[in-house]
Amino acid sequence: MYKKMKALTRTFLTFAVVCAFLTGCSGFQSQSDEGNFDAIDKTDVIDHTKGDSGEPLTTLTITNDFPVFKDYFIAPGDVLEVAFHLERKLLDRYPITLYHTVEVKFVNLPNLDQTQDVLPDGTISLPYIGSYSVVGKTTADLQAELVDVYSKHLRYPEIYVTIKNFNARVEQVRKDLQTASRGLSKLVTVRQDGYVSFPMIGDYYVARRTIQDVYEEIAEDYQNYIPGLKSSLYMREQTGTNVYVLGEVNTPGAYEIARPINVLQAVARAGGYTREGQTEQVVVFRRDGDRLHAHRFDIKDMSTFGAQAANFYLRPEDILLVPRNKVSSAAQLMREFADIMLFRGFSAGISKEL
Repeated sequence: MYKKMKALTRTFLTFAVVCAFLTGCSGFQSQSDEGNFDAIDKTDVIDHTKGDSGEPLTTLTITNDFPVFKDYFIAPGDVLEVAFHLERKLLDRYPITLYHTVEVKFVNLPNLDQTQDVLPDGTISLPYIGSYSVVGKTTADLQAELVDVYSKHLRYPEIYVTIKNFNARVEQVRKDLQTASRGLSKLVTVRQDGYVSFPMIGDYYVARRTIQDVYEEIAEDYQNYIPGLKSSLYMREQTGTNVYVLGEVNTPGAYEIARPINVLQAVARAGGYTREGQTEQVVVFRRDGDRLHAHRFDIKDMSTFGAQAANFYLRPEDILLVPRNKVSSAAQLMREFADIMLFRGFSAGISKEL
């Protein structure tokens, strides 16, 4: 009874996770050609059991004798740190903003002088003329306009306009972002929808993007927000990188890896394969946009094909499957998946630290 339950659980884990994985790849249709392993639309099968596959096996960079992922893609739950540095910058034009306090002085008529914070609608209130738009104008622009407007009310008006708190936005940034432990910085968490809220500039979609890619986008936006505001982006905490080892292995499931592992290491970490495992037809499924790449390996004949599996490193979200039956076509493999589609609601929450 225990063996039957164990086998049922293994089948459940294997196909439920694979079905959820394949749901993201469109265009899978059953084919009748049992002898053609490529007979699936939008599926590319790279058969490493036939020698040269035409594709480089090493999928990462070797640094200091340790394999490392060439790129890390941001995932929901990751914690990013955005750090800031404010520098003085000479500007050709410095417009009034919503953060400023504007001082308007009337020479020889001090009773008309005004010092006001800019209202949310971008205006201040002035004697005789009431509400007047100031946002986006320089002090020189506003001064010239007011002289012209007040010429209708005053004889030879002399008016001077200044910004009392020209560092208002900068000081607000310092107040909002300063922390005792990290200086001028902020920690932000990637939400489950793949977005993250950056201070001042709002929401950005960051999932499955690299740190460098996101940094280049926000760096420009921060410069536009405040001239002279420099930013840096770091990975503070990562949720982990999962791969899935399923099928005829002793402990199938989702595995969190701290560093890249190859096909043989992945099978070993999952407790090795069972007697029923078809080790000459181990398959690694890898998504690439709307296409599915299926890499087939023979780990039974180590003398001939072992180097292939030893040099192929799993990427995040790859699925390694040790099948129970010999598979002669991709169509046959997909039909096996379809037979257990009722398990699609499975959540692979049994990750282990490798």
